Amino acid sequence: MKFLVVKLITLVWLSLIISACGNGRPQVVTGIQVQSSTVNQDVILAVKADLNLGSMSFPAVSLPVFHPRGQMNVGSVDLIPVLGGKNQIKISVNVSALSDIQATSVTLPNGNLVPLIAQNPTMTIPLGSGAKLYLTIGANAVALGVAVPIKQFDTLGGSVGAVNLFPVFAIDKVIGAAGIFTSSQAGQNGFALVADVTQYVNMQDIFVPAQETSVIKMAMIPDAPERVKLDYSVQAPIAAKEQKINSILLDLMRRKTKLKLK
Repeated sequence: MKFLVVKLITLVWLSLIISACGNGRPQVVTGIQVQSSTVNQDVILAVKADLNLGSMSFPAVSLPVFHPRGQMNVGSVDLIPVLGGKNQIKISVNVSALSDIQATSVTLPNGNLVPLIAQNPTMTIPLGSGAKLYLTIGANAVALGVAVPIKQFDTLGGSVGAVNLFPVFAIDKVIGAAGIFTSSQAGQNGFALVADVTQYVNMQDIFVPAQETSVIKMAMIPDAPERVKLDYSVQAPIAAKEQKINSILLDLMRRKTKLKLK
């Protein structure tokens, strides 16, 4: 009976890989919540996403977000295995506290473009264990994301090299991308989630001065914020490499792999 159940689960996931979303890619994000609040004139942005990783599970890890200068704690990224075989990722960050970080072009740990963000100037904050937080703020849009290297995914990179596999999702007022980045270099393979959270942010809270100070201090920003153009296109490798990724992921699912950070 146990063998039949495992076989059924495998067949279900295989069918998802073949047909889900109409493009052969299962949707990783099954739910997402975004909250933006102002506390003492600081904008606090929080994102919580429910993830479908099959029978794989995240480790229970909390990665603090420290300001690169001064090491002030300005938030956290939490990976949470939930009862019932589900997983969550939570991002909470004090956007205002990061106002003095220079926005530059950024990449995933594998050197490829970050989904949605692409070449837009972006703040990046190292989180430890090779993980990175990304924050893009323009006059017209805000995007928040995280990339987390996963030890077991090094097998993927060893088979397909440096590729991105990021289906795009749309849930409520959020458009985002979540998936896998790979590299032939160990430690540069993992999971990433990026979300356009513009509809949940009051842009005036970010750019309009309040009580003689700006939430994001404009004195630290030499020019008015530029508009950004987020890239909502799907990132995917050639079919043969995508099939190889799916095959290895299915094997990890069959073994109910408990994922680890690099």
